[in-house]
Amino acid sequence: MNLTGLAHRRKIDLVAAVILAAMIIAIWAPRAVGPLDVRWDGGVYYVLGTAIAEGKGYRLLNEPGDIEANQYPPLLPLIVAGHQWLVGSSDFVVVGRWMRLSYFLIFTTYIFVAYAVLRRHLSLPWALLAAGVVVLHPQTAFLSDLCFAELPFALASTLFVLLVGRQTGPVRSVAAGTCAVAAYLLRTMGIALLAAWVLDALLGRRFRTAAIRAVVALVPILGWHAYVVHVERSPDYTRPAYAYQRADYLFYNVNYARNLSLRDPFKPERGRASVLEIAQRSLVNLAHMPRSLGEALTATARSWERIKDIPVVGRVIPWRVVLYLPIVIGLVALVGVASLLTLETRLIGLYIVLTAAAICLTPWPWREQWARYWAPVTPFLALALARGSMTLATWSERLPKPVRRISHGGRIALVISVLVVEAVVMTRMYMRYHSPATLRDGGGHVVAQRLFFYDPPHQALRAGLDWLGGRARPDDVVAASMPQWVYLLTGLKAVMPPFETDPVRAQALLDSVPVRFVVVDGARPPITRDYALPLLESSPERWRLVYSDPSEGLEIYQRRP
Repeated sequence: MNLTGLAHRRKIDLVAAVILAAMIIAIWAPRAVGPLDVRWDGGVYYVLGTAIAEGKGYRLLNEPGDIEANQYPPLLPLIVAGHQWLVGSSDFVVVGRWMRLSYFLIFTTYIFVAYAVLRRHLSLPWALLAAGVVVLHPQTAFLSDLCFAELPFALASTLFVLLVGRQTGPVRSVAAGTCAVAAYLLRTMGIALLAAWVLDALLGRRFRTAAIRAVVALVPILGWHAYVVHVERSPDYTRPAYAYQRADYLFYNVNYARNLSLRDPFKPERGRASVLEIAQRSLVNLAHMPRSLGEALTATARSWERIKDIPVVGRVIPWRVVLYLPIVIGLVALVGVASLLTLETRLIGLYIVLTAAAICLTPWPWREQWARYWAPVTPFLALALARGSMTLATWSERLPKPVRRISHGGRIALVISVLVVEAVVMTRMYMRYHSPATLRDGGGHVVAQRLFFYDPPHQALRAGLDWLGGRARPDDVVAASMPQWVYLLTGLKAVMPPFETDPVRAQALLDSVPVRFVVVDGARPPITRDYALPLLESSPERWRLVYSDPSEGLEIYQRRP
């Protein structure tokens, strides 16, 4: 490229950067205040980071006995610990505000790195449209509001692809390998990225490079596996603090392999899955992959179902057409994935394929968890969608002219529909599901903010925990569906209830802790309502209701003396 062409490209890329920066600011401005959300897995990461910062090791401080953790790789807890060291506090309200700033910077860097990857393989219009898909992605916006590993993982994996795709020297190769290792240490799903990296070199018959990459990849994998084995052979693991502390269904307390060996981790009474059942499950999941890819590029299945409630949809587009649109988007993306499995973009194509294979092995219902697994892969799925559209355009050149025009218009409409759906769902998220939340730091200062999906059941749960924190004794143990969040809000040790359908067995397991308070909430998944509530209601001589919010299904039971 001559100097004039290079200068022109820089100018148009600068314009694209300004557009993307404006979109980022618009998305983050309504949620620039308050700490990062630490519900669900966010509480686990934060508690582990606190343990590291306090010099206690890699432990779940909410659990009786402060047990060693062996599910999540440690890089995000280390990042949390780094924030606590710099701020000089472990108060999640104080530290969480600085983490929100860090996540904003990570998000911004991620978008521009994703644009650089897309610009390498696409023309400006296509690269800008694909980058718009990444910026407006509702699931990414939601996950960037949580103390989850998905956003840092997305940055590490995208930066890795940017670095490894160039004619690299030793420094850039080391940087790329560092990003790949960091991705695995952020999320176990990073094994798909490492495997794609090694396989890409093998398919290119670069055996020496493949061997070096395999060694680099095996270091974090074997290191983490050795740590897991060490934990599982330790006395604290074989003689837990209470009877069910290391049960396979307690997904925060055991490794992925044990939890995923169940037919349904939320219904452990169904037993373990056999090898044949896992194979059948994978094939069933594979059949859902086109729709899953379409939803991964736009919005979750539930969001698509809510689109039909918008009046203009039924008037302009028949609902049945909208219903099948994710499948069409997914099929076009699959065509693009096939086109990516060429020499220049083979690494990206392999990464998408191996991620899909890993997702197919999971027992989670495809409509509930898959969007989270796909979210960090959004830039590469957007590239696949663009390449799929261009491949179809090439194929349509052989068709009659009227058919080519229809095909061209259909492709444009498809890409626009992706952006429109994302914009509609994102707007709906902010208008209807970005709810007020009030927190207090250790000094008693009130912090008012808004959180995604902080719905009435969660607001009621927070109010109930405030009440419980003022009533319970310091050595009381609470059973709840989000034990780490309970611990952060109240300072009380907290565990999950046993996933046990037999009331007698469930009572014996609670006694082994022993649990003094059980919190039954209306949030999803309904763990406490499915397993704890039947026992509590059938044993009034053992448990008494001490707090309730009937409108939101919240009940707190206390053990009778």
